[in-house]
Amino acid sequence: MIRYAALAVTILLASSLMRGNEYWEITSGPTASTRCLVSNSKGHVFAGTENSAVYRSTNLGSDWVRLDNNIDDGGPNFVTVNSIVCGANDELVIAVNGVGIFRSRDNGDTWQKLDIGASIPSNARLSVSSKIIAGGTKTMLFVGLDAGASNLAMFLSENSGDSFVSVPKSNLPGAMSSLFETFMSPNSDKLFVLVSYNKGLYRSANRGASWTRIDSDPQSGESDDNFKSMTYDKNGHLYVGRNALVSSTHSKNAIVMKSTNDGESWFYLDKGWNNNDITNNKISGIAIAPDGEVYATTEKSGTFYSTDFGANWVERNEGLSGDGSANAVTITNRRHAFIAPIGPFIYRHLDPSTSVQEERSAAMQVGNASPNPAVDHVRIPVTVLMTAPVSARIVDATGQTVLEPMTSMLDRGMHTLQFRTEGLAPGCYHARVTVGGQVLTRGFVVTR
Repeated sequence: MIRYAALAVTILLASSLMRGNEYWEITSGPTASTRCLVSNSKGHVFAGTENSAVYRSTNLGSDWVRLDNNIDDGGPNFVTVNSIVCGANDELVIAVNGVGIFRSRDNGDTWQKLDIGASIPSNARLSVSSKIIAGGTKTMLFVGLDAGASNLAMFLSENSGDSFVSVPKSNLPGAMSSLFETFMSPNSDKLFVLVSYNKGLYRSANRGASWTRIDSDPQSGESDDNFKSMTYDKNGHLYVGRNALVSSTHSKNAIVMKSTNDGESWFYLDKGWNNNDITNNKISGIAIAPDGEVYATTEKSGTFYSTDFGANWVERNEGLSGDGSANAVTITNRRHAFIAPIGPFIYRHLDPSTSVQEERSAAMQVGNASPNPAVDHVRIPVTVLMTAPVSARIVDATGQTVLEPMTSMLDRGMHTLQFRTEGLAPGCYHARVTVGGQVLTRGFVVTR
């Protein structure tokens, strides 16, 4: 049932443009839990979710479009899009658990299933990594298939997924119980596999003919726990998320390690890192911008941020749900960060130096909802670039309108829209503000 209320508008005398937010802010979607994120050369953000679909935002998370044309949903039940990568010419490739590998060459609008040359059990967890090759015209893909300890396999494509060859496991341990991720060095032909449950991190320099374990702790000789995330920076330096055992001597919490020599040796990036000694914690995602900004997300101890390629860290959890723990993170080509919490609705952290320029052509700009969480009211700051009718409504997590005020004519400048929320049930809501053909959405939570 829609509740109607008067729209309270407070006019501020300032007419300057809104700048990027200092803290994380919730976006309008997706409503399903996101497991992986990637951004392309246009700054579009793509989210792979647990409901057999990819979602795309072309406006910094203000709106999300579901993309599932030709993506098999795995039958009667939804399955998880476990990995998503962006390759040459902004090709997208996703790994869908229990179903297969899919490629899109039209910005996610349609998808083609790729033949990796093997059957895929319904219980299989799939992962995919990518590297641009052949002068920027082709994408190399490295696929991992995990259907239990007795059914682990890897596949490699050097032609953007048109064909695959099997990568031998050769001397990888026969008791290897789980394959979390595959990775390709940006500096060489070396392949990496990240396996779990104290089985280590392995590297091959000969396409899988032989593998070398490279994760022994140089300080204590301990055997590290599982590895789940790996990436590299503009210098070709490698970063891996190391996850700890109860018996670990250096760190009992998840932490990032770095190699400047293609994995020959590693060191801990622990300066400023809050080592909460949370065992069985994992680094769920690492994203690195060219200027040295790094975001690292964990499953149990929040999100960490660095401005110097991981040499120093601070916690950056303000505005995130819960303790800031998350499933994935990505940074766009304009330094905007997006995080997928453990649950629905992606959060963003807009870079102030570029978000202003990006939004100059818009008819309006909309700030964060506050207070957030809200109890009896919520305020939405709006900057109108010319006198125009502005309307706003509140929708719930399903998109149903629950509070719809009247449209008001607003003069050029900064304004505040205020809604009474005492009649709304606790939960996630979004304010949708419209002027002309532009619609911007800001999320907030109602509590009691």
